[in-house]
Formats: sequence, structure tokens, C-alpha cells
Amino acid sequence: IARTLGSRNPDIPAFLDIGQNMEIGAESDALKAFHTAGFLGSEYGPFQIMDPRDAVSVTRPSEYVGRARFENRRALHKKMLEASPLAKNGSDYQKESFLRSLENAHRLLTSPAAKAFDLSLEPEKSFAKYNNSRFGLGCLLARRAIEAGTRFVEVTTEYIPFRYWDSHENGHKRAEDMKATIDGPIAQLIRDLEERGLLDRTLVVIATEFGRPPEFDAGGGRGHQSEAYSMVLAGGGLKTGQAVGTTDELSKTIVERPVTVPDFHATIHCALGINPHKNLY
Repeated sequence: IARTLGSRNPDIPAFLDIGQNMEIGAESDALKAFHTAGFLGSEYGPFQIMDPRDAVSVTRPSEYVGRARFENRRALHKKMLEASPLAKNGSDYQKESFLRSLENAHRLLTSPAAKAFDLSLEPEKSFAKYNNSRFGLGCLLARRAIEAGTRFVEVTTEYIPFRYWDSHENGHKRAEDMKATIDGPIAQLIRDLEERGLLDRTLVVIATEFGRPPEFDAGGGRGHQSEAYSMVLAGGGLKTGQAVGTTDELSKTIVERPVTVPDFHATIHCALGINPHKNLY
């Protein structure tokens, strides 16, 4: 989506990822691998903001550096890259894409558009409606980024093994806590988009990678269930207010109108005006 449609504002990243800490221990390398654009090129990977409360600090040069030192460091950084493994072993396309990603970052750091990432500029009453958690403030940052021109935003409750949605322990209480964390901010995000006339052209996707079985294991947790689980879509010009598909009474097996992962992706692409049957790259 970032490569096909790009950002609506050249100073703003096309793809923004909010809320995921990259240093989580044993699975850090795998997590970092998931947060790249792969063969599409570095410029289409996500611009990462781990904590929305710190967003302003990663989108403007430090006040202690100053303009001259900032530009000098930029020149030194380019020299370092010329001696990097990517410069020596990467394809011409990958090297050019990486340099373009640096130019994109520099443009953001020097653009007035970066004020979209400064949550202190949000009116206090509006800020308070999202300020129940990092995730809640991530939804606020997502709304501000969409207004500023970002094409694709992911806000995550943060994957850390055996925490948050990874409910292998104390599963019932965790589900209650997580719903209290996400329900209000997601509802406010949809409401804000609608009030601003943006919801019909902004698709909100509440998604996961698999479900949880209804039974609890011996440790009070819930395991993995890939056979049946739910997604929620709002806005985007879709026919809303409907449920597609049904499961058995225990929500363990789909019994009517299954939606496959490719079909789900195709729905997203169609809503964004991308032909899901065309092999673009």
C-alpha cells in the first residue's frame, strides 16, 4: 500500500507503525524482520514510533544539536553508509531505496508537517479522551497522522511474549484489561474520523493473527486458535453494520461464509482502490 499509493503529503511517512518495542528479548530479531518492507525497499518500510508520548522527539532535531551540527551529522552518516555492508553487497535498487529513505527522514525532520506528531498541540479535552494508555495515545497519533497525510498506520498493543494479548496466563483477567484499554480509544478514533468527514475514505481495521479457544488450560491461560476468529472493519466506504460468517456455539469452527486471509486482504485492497488480482511487483 505504501509503495502503490504513497503518502498524501511528501513530508509525511507513507507507513507509520506505533507502539511496538523492538527490544523484547529472545524474539527481537524476528520482530525486527517483520517490520521491514523486504524486497520493496527501505523507503516503504514503517516509520516506527515506539511510544506515542515521545513522537515529537523522533520527528524533530534535538534542540541541543543545532542546525549546523545536524547537517554535519547528516553528511557523516552518509559517509558511514558508504562503508556499510549494504553499500558493499546490496543491489543498486536497495542502496538507492535506502538513500531515499534517509532523504524522506530528513525532509520530515525539517518540515512544519512534523507538528502532527506533537501530541501537546492536541486540545486538552480531546487529548483526555485518548489518554488511558500508550495504545490510546497511539490512536490519537494515528488520527493526527492520517489528517496530515500518512497513508497506512498501524497501532499495536505491543507484542511481548506472555504479556498483553499473549494470554497464556490469567487469560480471563487479561482479556478484561485489554478490552478496557482498546475499546474507548478505538471508538473515539472512529467518532473523530466521522466528525472530520474522513471515515468514508479511511478504513479502520481491528485485526489479529489468530484467536483464542474458549477453554482455559491448567495455568489459567488460553492457547492458539487459527480455525476461527473475528476481525472488525469500519469506514472505508464499505457496507457496515453487518456480520459476515458464523461459527459454532463455542466459536471454535466456522460453519457458514468463511473469509480467508487472502480474501480479507483483497477487501482491504479494493477499499483502497488497488486491484487485488494484479501482480504489481
